Amino acid sequence: MVKQWRVALPIAAIAMMVLISACGSGSSNTGTSTPSASSSLGTPGSYNCVQGSITAAGSTALAPLVQKVAQAYQAKCSGASITVNLGGSGTGLTNAEKGTIDVGDSDIFATSAQPDLLDHQVSVVIFSLIVNSQVAGVTNLTADQLKGIYSGATTNWKQVGGPDLPIVVVSRPTSSGTRATFQKYVLGTVETVAGPQDLTTDSTGTVVKNVQQTAGAIGYVALSAAKGSKLTILNIDGNSPTADMVKNNTYKFWNIEHMYTKGKPKDLAQALIDYMLSPDGKTAAQSLDFVAITDMQPAALQAHQPTS
Repeated sequence: MVKQWRVALPIAAIAMMVLISACGSGSSNTGTSTPSASSSLGTPGSYNCVQGSITAAGSTALAPLVQKVAQAYQAKCSGASITVNLGGSGTGLTNAEKGTIDVGDSDIFATSAQPDLLDHQVSVVIFSLIVNSQVAGVTNLTADQLKGIYSGATTNWKQVGGPDLPIVVVSRPTSSGTRATFQKYVLGTVETVAGPQDLTTDSTGTVVKNVQQTAGAIGYVALSAAKGSKLTILNIDGNSPTADMVKNNTYKFWNIEHMYTKGKPKDLAQALIDYMLSPDGKTAAQSLDFVAITDMQPAALQAHQPTS
């Protein structure tokens, strides 16, 4: 895992753009932020209306939560405009460091090559493995079995108790935070097998679609997307992807979600981050199968900190 650098709020298509318009706003957005007189920006869980416009981009796993919280924020705060783009965690971190976006959404920590980024940890995402409906009889895979599949040593589902059907890996690119999490906490090594070019994508929705449409396919996505897919969701080492299993790190395929800013955030970016940690943000997170940072056991959070 890459090294964590400056932390502002510790533990506490495919090219698709989702533009969330300000509700009831009759004013123009200038790109600057103006806090209300009663604001207390930088207070996690606070609620402050700030005018202006910002762009967040990066993790496709975190995007649905950011979109939902941003919509709720804008419904309350006329004059705020928040654009949420995708692109993957690596892209989010890179563009935040370049200053081309205001917030870089990421499933992973920034690297030592991105020293200007401030880490705002806003939630915990649960990831899950999904398989095509033709992979009958497979509901659990061990870490060793997954290593076989993702190294290319295991090529047919009959080798792991399934049907006589070739395994097709739906890959995520190396910029994907989901892939980095899978390698770090499930495989314990890098993936050395990849699907065809048209089955390599960092769009969560496209991963689900490819697994649905490809006989023998396996992939991994955020739990909320997996539940909506009606595909088989696999247990790992006998442990299911549930909030209770994640809170104490019994189920290990999860990670901390970050919203990175280059130095001190714009007022609107800070207000959004604060709102992500509010009771409204927590409710939104739970509705999308995320786990609130405050609900995690300290030992579990520590287990997902950088080790070098």
